[in-house]
Amino acid sequence: MPEGVANKSETEQLVLDFIHAAYGQHMNIEAMAALMADDFAWQLHVPLSPVVVGRDAARAELEKHNSLSTGMIEGSEIRTIVSSGDTVVVERIDVNSMNGVTVKFFVTAIFEVRNGTITHWREYWDTSHVARQLGIDPAHMFDPLAGDS
Repeated sequence: MPEGVANKSETEQLVLDFIHAAYGQHMNIEAMAALMADDFAWQLHVPLSPVVVGRDAARAELEKHNSLSTGMIEGSEIRTIVSSGDTVVVERIDVNSMNGVTVKFFVTAIFEVRNGTITHWREYWDTSHVARQLGIDPAHMFDPLAGDS
């Protein structure tokens, strides 16, 4: 954990707890879901992926991710966390293994918190950079998540 992270606000700590549940060979989906509001909304990649709405839908989507990739593994890093009110911005380096290929990419995530739960999670990252590491066409980056694979 980066220096100074332990001294974060309750809102920032909630988001850190959520992110830390995504570390390891498999994400701890139950721990993540416990921090989501009922009307939780998640967009894996703005603007290319659809918005997943609802805790149960997000849980199902995260289970799909667990079957396709590891969670954040060694080398992953939270670089910056800042907040204003109920909005938390996190800059990360994510390292995951997908189909035996380790990928490293840079992510900026926006979280919105209400009444002690996360209501929104949006991520911004370079799909072409990840696709190149995986050896796939960027246009097909999200095909495995469509359920047709």
